[in-house]
Amino acid sequence: MSHTDPSDFDTGLAPEDLDPARPRTLETPWGAFALFVVEGRILCVQSFCPHLGGPLFQGTVSGAKVACPWHEWVFSLETGQRVDLAGRILGGGAVLARCAVSYSARGTVLLRAPDRRPRV
Repeated sequence: MSHTDPSDFDTGLAPEDLDPARPRTLETPWGAFALFVVEGRILCVQSFCPHLGGPLFQGTVSGAKVACPWHEWVFSLETGQRVDLAGRILGGGAVLARCAVSYSARGTVLLRAPDRRPRV
């Protein structure tokens, strides 16, 4: 799908520039975000954990989930919701900011403005 919305951010990266084994961090007009390749899909969430600012891009990725390397909070890369047991029981507002991903006419990865401001 291709968008021409002026609020989109063109990363300049082609999908083949991304390594499925390692998230790619980048600065956007909205702050630091990371691109994760999950089962051939590119997902984009804020780079740092909303708990205490741990580097999510260095976390353990399992399926479409990432665990923060500092305190093991686990988030869905698809919804941004905290999905570990403590997060499900205690609730709270720990939600990752996410950007919808599309592609430019030249095939580079475009990011739509995030659904919320990153909270760190």
